[in-house]
Amino acid sequence: MNKLILIFLFALSGIGIYNLFLHYQGKGAAQAPLDQQMVSFLQDYIRINTSQPNPAYDAAISFLKKHAQKDGFECQEVLLPSGKKVLVISFKGKDSSLPTIALNHHMDVVPANNDGWIKPPFAGEIHDGTIIGRGTQDMKGIGATHYFALKQLKQEGFVPQRTIHIFAVPDEEIGGFTGTKQFVETNFFKQLHIGYIVDEGHASGNEKILDIKVSERKPIQVQITSHGPMAHGSHLECENAIHELVQFLNQIVIIHKEQQKQISIIKKPGQLLSCNITSLSAGVKKENGHIALNIVPDSANATIDIRVPPTMKKRETLQLLENAMGKFPQLSYKILAQADEEPDLGDHRTILYKALSDAIAQYNLEAQPHYFEASSDLRFYQARGIDGVGFTPFT
Repeated sequence: MNKLILIFLFALSGIGIYNLFLHYQGKGAAQAPLDQQMVSFLQDYIRINTSQPNPAYDAAISFLKKHAQKDGFECQEVLLPSGKKVLVISFKGKDSSLPTIALNHHMDVVPANNDGWIKPPFAGEIHDGTIIGRGTQDMKGIGATHYFALKQLKQEGFVPQRTIHIFAVPDEEIGGFTGTKQFVETNFFKQLHIGYIVDEGHASGNEKILDIKVSERKPIQVQITSHGPMAHGSHLECENAIHELVQFLNQIVIIHKEQQKQISIIKKPGQLLSCNITSLSAGVKKENGHIALNIVPDSANATIDIRVPPTMKKRETLQLLENAMGKFPQLSYKILAQADEEPDLGDHRTILYKALSDAIAQYNLEAQPHYFEASSDLRFYQARGIDGVGFTPFT
């Protein structure tokens, strides 16, 4: 049997389902057909073009629902205020009073064209033993692993102690604001009594190590605007809006570089603050569209992508920004986008983390906590106090 599926099964046993490790030892020889089914499943899933901005969600839900109903799972489509849907596939447990487990994956993928691909990105073709396609890792491959872990349990006639759900959610690649953020607010979700959730994680890049994502950083994307009088480029004493903006941005660079210096074996990038300047714009355009080289403009703009670590609150970060701006009264800022969720994170060694790390150890692999530099749907669940981790079962 695929050891990645076994890791999931054994992890589920660690939170009170069943001791699956011993139950499944020695069954590898009979597992080939199921492995082949999983490969075909993933190929077909990749072939459904769910790339933003026009993902074929209806086709993806129809595909997943067809498989789930055929395999005897319960299914429910949940309509969100955005008009998008979440598909919930449920494997009913014996004790409905126990908190349930959810395995979350998003259906959408980022855009792709054929440039640079050795195989078409939505063909799901196999090349040198590897499935090539958009979403193979992020995150249809994880969704396939979730599904076939439960499929194997069911085929063996096993009934879990607690109910296990698979969530197929929309719009993670565009922030999750019209997907999981709305889903967790529905009455349907609240009635599921979710106690534990596994979302996407991070491939370790090491054959002996599997990362378990324990936290994420919170994005704040801001626009900085500098104001000043328009002037001729020959004036020595003019108040130059660009000069003021550049001096401020130098302060941002210093903050960013000081954080870079703290990266170590103990402290990872996902535990630190980053402030990346992502755009600069200024200049007075002439009628032909060219910049007037001899005119000082009355405004200049920059954007900064700030990522707030779990050890900081967004308000603290904005205060840091405002303090840096205090020397430059001509400057103002506007928040263009941000994540509202700020989960309270304690010790990462939760019940779920321990169960998953114990399962990984059974296969002579090492689990290590990963502090994610970006953000995903996990934050919406953690903000509700749910014990959640991110786990990509690929090295």
